[in-house]
Parts: sequence; structure tokens; C-alpha cells
Amino acid sequence: MNHPASPYRAQRRLDDEALRAAKAAKIVAALQTAGVATHGRTCLDAGCAQGLMTKHLAPHFGHIIGLELDAEAVSRAALLAGEVATFVQGDAEHLPLADDSLDVVVCAQVYEHVGEPQALLDEVWRVLKPGVACFFSGPNRLFPFEFHSRLPLVHWLPFAWTQRLVRWLGRGAAYDARPVTVGTLRRWTWRFTVRDLTVDMLRHPQRYHCQDEVRGWAWLGRLPEPWLRAILGLMPNLNWVLLKPRGAAEAAR
Repeated sequence: MNHPASPYRAQRRLDDEALRAAKAAKIVAALQTAGVATHGRTCLDAGCAQGLMTKHLAPHFGHIIGLELDAEAVSRAALLAGEVATFVQGDAEHLPLADDSLDVVVCAQVYEHVGEPQALLDEVWRVLKPGVACFFSGPNRLFPFEFHSRLPLVHWLPFAWTQRLVRWLGRGAAYDARPVTVGTLRRWTWRFTVRDLTVDMLRHPQRYHCQDEVRGWAWLGRLPEPWLRAILGLMPNLNWVLLKPRGAAEAAR
């Protein structure tokens, strides 16, 4: 992610190769569902951590770059998957890439860890070529359980209170997750055409290789689709494909 050495990057899950492989398969399926070609294309995996998911994304692209702020994680990623990907140390809020230089960006579970999420999304817009896309996922602040700390409701408190409570409950020495509401994310992504696949993933998890991910929420997928769309603003996690329109002009950042 974008902050080094945070215990709330769920190290055990980041080290789970099967889980990372499934996440990569989900992302590729989401891009394909949205009509985004991947074969032979250049992709950026922003906030790549130790590169496990980058490794599993690599076969689907012509070239993939993993970007991570934590220098130690970048070194581990290079050892793990340096033969199939390029890994660089960098800040997702100031991407070290040229304008209109990428075909795909993967920004999965990153926004809540950066200092300026709007700057992150502005950078994604800048580096994407017109007519291509970003896979974007992240938590929803209105959902009453906070998955990084594994505590209910703490993310509804003022941030400084959340940090103190997390430490007091022994859930870590640091806390950096700042989830926001769907409405706020919509405002931050206003220049993109948003393809929201959250409901489709709940209803057809096998299509997105995410059966394990949604297992605890499988009952939601059996609800009528209009009901699901009515409660999108309360979903625990969002899965979007952000399309940069063809011929899009750069708006002022």
C-alpha cells in the first residue's frame, strides 16, 4: 500500500499466495467484463506490497509494473517476481510515470491508506491513456465493521480516537485506514465512467473467481437485483472499473 510497515496491511493475507492468485483472477475477470483488453497491454499495480498479486496478474499483460512505497517490500517483490514484473519504489499520490502512458491501472484496497485519495485518483487519470481503465476496489465507511482492525464501528469515530482505541485494544501499534462513503468516492471519480461490478460479483461469484471472498455474504447474492442496487451504499467493499473516456481532455487538477 502507500504507507510503509503498517500492521493493518493484513500481512498474513498478503502472504497467502492462493488468496492473491484469486484476487488477480477476479481483477482480470472484472476488466474483461467491462470490455477492457489486457493481452499485450501495460499495467500498473499500485500498492503492490510484496508483489504476490502482481506475479499472478503478469501472465495476462504484456508488461506489468508493481509500485510500492515500502522499500523493504519492493526488495522482496523483486526477489519473488522480478522475472515477470518490474518493481519500483514510489508514492501512489505522485506516480513516477508519464501522462497517458498506461493501458490499465490496478488500485485494489489502496485508497484508504493514502494521505490524499483525491490525488491518487487524479494520478490514475493522468497516467491512463484515453479509452482504457482502472480496476478500483476499497472499503465503504458506512459498513459497520472495519476489516483492517477487525473491530465494529471504530471507523465511525474521529480518526484520532480510532487510533487510540485500536492501540488500547491491542490491535496494533499503528492504524492508517481512512475509509470513506460511496458518495465521496463518486465525487473523487467524477471524470471517469464508473462500471460498478459489486452486485454482479455477489450474484455471480464464480464468474469472478471470488467464491471464497463472498462466502460469508452469499445470501446477499440471492436477493433481487433491484434490492441489492438499492443498498449499494451500505456494501462492505466496492469493486469498480473506472473507464477514462476516449478523447478525454485533462481537467485541472
